[in-house]
Amino acid sequence: MAPTPASGDPMAAEFDTVPGWTVDAVAALGESYAVPGACRGSGTPSVLQWLLDGLGPAPGEPLLDVGAGMGGPAAFARTARGVRPVVVDPAAAACDAARRLFSLDAVRAVGERLPLSDRAFRSAWCLGTICTTPSHAELVGELARVLRVGGRVGLLVLVAREGAWFTAPTGNHFPTRARLVELLAGSGLAVLAERESRTLPDAPQAWRRAEDAVASRVDADHEDDPSLAAARRQERVLGQLLSDGDVSGLAIVAVRR
Repeated sequence: MAPTPASGDPMAAEFDTVPGWTVDAVAALGESYAVPGACRGSGTPSVLQWLLDGLGPAPGEPLLDVGAGMGGPAAFARTARGVRPVVVDPAAAACDAARRLFSLDAVRAVGERLPLSDRAFRSAWCLGTICTTPSHAELVGELARVLRVGGRVGLLVLVAREGAWFTAPTGNHFPTRARLVELLAGSGLAVLAERESRTLPDAPQAWRRAEDAVASRVDADHEDDPSLAAARRQERVLGQLLSDGDVSGLAIVAVRR
């Protein structure tokens, strides 16, 4: 089980504690709960499939996942397209969860400084990660650096509405769509397709039930832990911003020029 971070740090709770609890919940509930439980907050099946269709990786081809979290989306891609995921995340607990849940080879590193060679990949994705760092340009630059010319990257980014005024949840730094496209172009990445995630179909009922069951198990097992309260508070704030339209999910497929 992951150690409990300071109760006032919701980002540490979300990325360094909840992953360990999720592994425990899946162990109690069953293997079929692993992918939905580990994808929570990282994309629904329709979003992941839309990105995979845009990336077009061949079976057996490496797919780089930067900010992979617990490895749920990478495991989804492995099943859906037969890719060989290469997952990178800065949180030790998230990397450990990816190994334990899906037997993924996880590298602990920040996306702004990837320990990978130039032009090493034809396909990569980065889901819900750009908006968790103020170093947008550095992260986008690294994604471009490790892609071959003609290679593609899929992004899922929470973007701020132009002109919106709000207090972002702790640790979140939402670019606008215009700023994101500008950063991509500056790094040699051209947008091929984009789609607001809310316009894609909702997750199937069975997926939602599994996702909710994992979250409920974590809540029941750790209801008195201040780290859980911090993580769930973060989720509520973000949920309200999405509901109000101040922030929205944007899926993008871009190509390395």
